[in-house]
Amino acid sequence: MSTHPEPSDTKSASVVTPGQSQETLISMADVLGRKWHLVILHELLTEGAMGFGELKGEIDHISSKVLSDSLDRLETEHDLVERRIVSEKPVRVEYAMTDRGRDLAPIVTRIHEWGVEHVVRE
Repeated sequence: MSTHPEPSDTKSASVVTPGQSQETLISMADVLGRKWHLVILHELLTEGAMGFGELKGEIDHISSKVLSDSLDRLETEHDLVERRIVSEKPVRVEYAMTDRGRDLAPIVTRIHEWGVEHVVRE
């Protein structure tokens, strides 16, 4: 006898096959597993919207090119970050989390906490 309730509406219930589950994890690794993505997401989640220079100043050892490429990927491929024009003259932009990106907040926070608890050594 199953202890899990059966869905009443099979159209609204999504069944994930093992293959789909693996594909989902592989896709998540592509988003979160890139060296700087978690750092960028964590900074924007904890500090809020930031300009490029401000964000670069908060992240140790990241080059401008890598930050620019990472922000572009997080914006265009994953819709986790948005680029907003703050002023036209001089052109000033800031980067902020999208709603979709903010949905990752508990995950990013927990990964950070786990790292502090288990990885960071004094």
